[in-house]
Amino acid sequence: MNRDCFLGFVLLALGACSSPAPDADTDAERDPIVGGSADRGKDPAVVAIDIGGEGLCTGSLIGPRWVLTARHCVSQTADTVTCPARTPQIEGERPADTFTIFLGEDLRTAKPVAIGKRVLVPDSDLLCEQDLALIELDRAIRGVTPLGLASLSGVKVVRGVGFGRRGSTTDAGKKMTRSNVPVLSASSSEFQVGRLSCSGDSGGPALDAKGRIVGVVSRGSADCSARGARNIYTRVDAFHTFIDRALKGKPTNG
Repeated sequence: MNRDCFLGFVLLALGACSSPAPDADTDAERDPIVGGSADRGKDPAVVAIDIGGEGLCTGSLIGPRWVLTARHCVSQTADTVTCPARTPQIEGERPADTFTIFLGEDLRTAKPVAIGKRVLVPDSDLLCEQDLALIELDRAIRGVTPLGLASLSGVKVVRGVGFGRRGSTTDAGKKMTRSNVPVLSASSSEFQVGRLSCSGDSGGPALDAKGRIVGVVSRGSADCSARGARNIYTRVDAFHTFIDRALKGKPTNG
């Protein structure tokens, strides 16, 4: 997984073990996931993705057999990735069966419920503006309502959810959430928020007020707990056709 500079940021790379979390959702606008509150069952469709026992990403069930996440979680990337892209940034794809999906609030107690059967990615060798992927599972996940998708248009604040670190020097593995995070800027394929996500949160959702996914974590500042930290999310509405065709079993051209 690439850990080098990416548009002045670094990819939110793979995390590790869990750590204790605060009990109360206080000061939500100041406390990021890295120092936010335990999710406490609020988002059962947000899952942990174990990557061959070597790393951790976050994803979202958007169908009984489909997990939405970031492309850099499923692909082999170049050692250095910058935007705008000067060279290809994708060097290969990881085998689908290296991805194990866990349900639960803490990786210490979470249950493995499926493995990857197939991975679908945009038809591009770039991560810039393209950092999104779908994992088709080997079995349907029952008893969990998949998350819906929505446009970023008109959305001023989002809620982040993920299994990542609570700070640059802490462990990952416990599902955390933070509400009322302002959207600072947006392009046609990405949007930026302030301090929110950290290693292990990659691929996790940004949710609107109705609990629908408007983005997935792509990358962020090297020091995720710094006051001026920034995070970039890939807009799901930029990939509406790609996602819709996958869910309907149609060719995605990706």
